[in-house]
Amino acid sequence: SFAVDRLQDKTVMVRRSAMQLLTVLLENNPYMGCLDPEPYKKKLGELYELLKSNMPTNIKEAHETAIKEAEETASEEVVQELEAAALSAAMAEADVMNDMDGLSEKENEFCSNVKALKFTQSALDFIDQFEQANDTFQGMLLSATTSDVTEALRFFVRARHFKLPCAITGMKQALALMWSSEESIRDEVLQAFVDVFVAAPGTNGNGLLSDNQIAHNLLVLAGKASVSELASIEEAIGRLVKDEKIPVEVFLILWSVASKASGEARAAAMLVLSMGASADRSIVDSASRLKLLLEAGLGDYTEEHRDWRTARSAACALQRIGRAQADPTSAKYIVIEQIMERLCAIARGDWCLDDKTEDTKMWFSASEQAIDALFTICPEPEVASAEIIKGMEEVLFEGGSSSSSHSLRLSRFFFVLGHIALKLLVYTESLSGSVRRANATKSLKKQEIADKAKAAKNNTGGRGCDDEDDIEAELGIAAEVEAENERNVADISEKEIVGRGLIGLFGPLLIRVVGNESQTFSSEILMQSSTLALCKLMCISGSFCEKHLPLLFTALANAPPGDTIMRANTVVALGDLAFRFPNEVEPYTPRLYACLRDASTKVRRHTLMVLTHLILNDMVKVKGQVCEIAMCLKDNDPRIRDMSRLLFHELSKRSNSPIYNLLPDIVSQLSQMSIKKEDFRGIMSFLLGYIKKEKQNEMLVEKLCQRFPKCTSISQKSDLAFCIAQLKTNEKSIKTLSDHFKLYKDSLFDDDVKKSFTSIAGKAKKIAKPELKECIEEWETKINEHAGIGQEDQITGQKAERAKARAAKRAARKNKFQEESFQAESSGSDGSDGEETADKENISFQENIVNSPLKNPVRQSRRVRTVA
Repeated sequence: SFAVDRLQDKTVMVRRSAMQLLTVLLENNPYMGCLDPEPYKKKLGELYELLKSNMPTNIKEAHETAIKEAEETASEEVVQELEAAALSAAMAEADVMNDMDGLSEKENEFCSNVKALKFTQSALDFIDQFEQANDTFQGMLLSATTSDVTEALRFFVRARHFKLPCAITGMKQALALMWSSEESIRDEVLQAFVDVFVAAPGTNGNGLLSDNQIAHNLLVLAGKASVSELASIEEAIGRLVKDEKIPVEVFLILWSVASKASGEARAAAMLVLSMGASADRSIVDSASRLKLLLEAGLGDYTEEHRDWRTARSAACALQRIGRAQADPTSAKYIVIEQIMERLCAIARGDWCLDDKTEDTKMWFSASEQAIDALFTICPEPEVASAEIIKGMEEVLFEGGSSSSSHSLRLSRFFFVLGHIALKLLVYTESLSGSVRRANATKSLKKQEIADKAKAAKNNTGGRGCDDEDDIEAELGIAAEVEAENERNVADISEKEIVGRGLIGLFGPLLIRVVGNESQTFSSEILMQSSTLALCKLMCISGSFCEKHLPLLFTALANAPPGDTIMRANTVVALGDLAFRFPNEVEPYTPRLYACLRDASTKVRRHTLMVLTHLILNDMVKVKGQVCEIAMCLKDNDPRIRDMSRLLFHELSKRSNSPIYNLLPDIVSQLSQMSIKKEDFRGIMSFLLGYIKKEKQNEMLVEKLCQRFPKCTSISQKSDLAFCIAQLKTNEKSIKTLSDHFKLYKDSLFDDDVKKSFTSIAGKAKKIAKPELKECIEEWETKINEHAGIGQEDQITGQKAERAKARAAKRAARKNKFQEESFQAESSGSDGSDGEETADKENISFQENIVNSPLKNPVRQSRRVRTVA
């Protein structure tokens, strides 16, 4: 535990030594090579049962007697406590027996069992020490110090060899470091990956495990990984394949598993093959292996079992090969044609069941990858896409009316429509890029020819002016052609894909479903799919985006509270829209910030992630809504807190000092919000820590002082005083505070305000020069004097308020009495009664004047002090 505590030390050397000590303790533990707690727990239970049945006679009899008495009156907890006490007594008896000679065989066996029990319990305690420190170990992986990360990685490698449970979560988190900006950390992670999954323990990566064992490890790893972990695993496997550290035989075994296994094993094998193919295309790209992929990943087994995971993995593998060239005589192309037919069937959802929602949910990812694979390998993907849409349309509107369409069919149709539209945009831009690169190459060659001709002319003095002019004219024409091509591509994306094309025909239907004005559509999955499809279409055309942004935000606001998936997806899509069309989305930025207050942690996390990305890439200006991000510093979710800290940390690195410029507005807005004092002070302490420059400190002191008269409550003034106290103190800031004394002197009666200013004076005295100390002492005296005066005025004012309240109550009682008296009198009262009533009212009014407190007791008390 001491070594674990030292992992929090501020000194790098201490942390590294503590981590090394823990690794050595693990390697030289007194227990077996396996530290999996399950066998120890099972053994511990068996030993307890043995001790219960073989306890010494005197302890056993006493225990049975106590149990019988307890069963009648006590609870099960008391019975368990009695059993624990009996076992403790038996173990103590065994300790005494160990010092005795001439023990019987039964007594020796009893002592041996006690020793085994103590050993097993100590092993579990040893394992628990590491498990409890798991969060600290994982925190070391996130350290900014390279040595912390490398030592933590080495520890997790050893822990994995000893089968400690914490090693599994640790290694999964370590895989994310494959994307680290430091090459040394990436290399260390890759070495750890080899040591754990590829190399034999204790060989430092030099001796490999058997091919079957490596294949098994990769299958288990890929089968239980999340989407983000799969990306890191693919990066690691790709690098190992490039370095030829994974034997070729391992992929042959994986092909065998993919063709013979079933369920998750088949899908995992196909997925690992696709990861390897990202670095070595030959793993998949051959006629024989493509045929095997067709049968194993897209064949009858996948159709019968609707194994969408295997279909998805096979589609991922197909994305590793290049675009096929139409050649009917090629065996490879014939196989690819069959693959394209199966991919179209998967994309259409031909095998989906309309009575099972889960089946459609599993289909979404398979269909997405199938469409991606079609756009990768198909010679004419736009033709295949049109066939998919028309085929789904025929099935969807079989009866000629959309009112009878099944909600799951409509969900699948909208999903495919949106994804194909997005892929068509990518495909169009890819073709445009290819044309642009070809034209640039051609222009470069012509430019080289022109330069050579010019040089030859200068050398020979001959005439080559006409040829040179012709080449320059041709280059100018080429530039005009290139500009025209770019305009055509922009026109295709702006008007053709979602306007005049096939996809545009279904736009009105999609908008009607998303709007759902008559609440006709109640299916949650349909609303999610349609909203996502609308977002994808909006990413294509700027005019379409601008036109339907109000509809999208209305759908986001009207989303059911329980539908977090729709809101989270929409927020992510809005980030893409803001990146592509910033001017169109900019007026809706406050509504995007409002999602940071969503009740769902997932939605808040996605919103903060999107805003962080947009702000750091200068796609969204940091405006007054930044206080919403500052509130995230105190969110209940640790990932949201960490992400908001990261955003402010990155902003602090910029030369234009955005945090300094935003701080006054953040202070003002946070102090007006219903936020706990502790949360406000925690947020401001964090943000003010980024103000390092003396000039910025001085300017902030002045700006915050000038905000005191604008405050509407003493709590806001207390917040301002706290913020000023967190800033660094120097001579100029003290003079500023002294010069602006009149702005905050009326708030010094509050203890928090006074405490903040006295703390500033205390800090200033420690660093002040002798001539400045007099100024500080004079300022501190003024603070104390006005604090005392203010507190007295506050007390007097409170007394006056209480007196006014009492007078008002008395007046109310008298008025009530008069009304009751008046109602009790007969309706035929003469005028004299009226005069008498008027006289009573005058008397009551005069009494109220006599009994009323002074109009301004605070001012009078000050006048009395002045005279004194």
